[in-house]
Amino acid sequence: MPASRSSAEFRYHALRHLACQAAGADLAVAGLAVDLRPIDAAALDAFRTWSPRRVAWPWPEMIADWRRGHPARFEVAVWRDGILCALALGRPSPKATHMSLHYLEANPDPGHPLRRKVAAVAITALDAYATVLGKHELRLVDPLPALIPFYCSPGMGFELARPHGETPYRRRSVRP
Repeated sequence: MPASRSSAEFRYHALRHLACQAAGADLAVAGLAVDLRPIDAAALDAFRTWSPRRVAWPWPEMIADWRRGHPARFEVAVWRDGILCALALGRPSPKATHMSLHYLEANPDPGHPLRRKVAAVAITALDAYATVLGKHELRLVDPLPALIPFYCSPGMGFELARPHGETPYRRRSVRP
């Protein structure tokens, strides 16, 4: 890996770590203790036990591809009580405007400890990373249609954007 690529990877890893610490602290204040980590070998091993899945995203390949092409990427494995509850992957826009969430998958086990809370946890981490990078808006890229009402609910606060000549997306402002 060239020195500039290596230094960028190191810098963004440190920024993701800071964002996950901040998000974890905010969630703990709200009474939700979680462990937000990079998507590592332990997360991918735990992910391989998930069944049945609602989506067929190939997480090991996706994370490898994104690590090669996006040093500033957002990646998080959401753990609680030693159980992997979710994986999320996104990236910032090249300009200083927004942070996009491309993939979010929850553990399909109905008994996992963050059932119905993983989206809020992942969005909190995304929000914290967007803040660290100076982004002003969060975007959801192609959310599952069944989840759109949830994302657009008052608690999550996303709205439909239909820019002229672009694919519609869901957006909301980064929370201070």
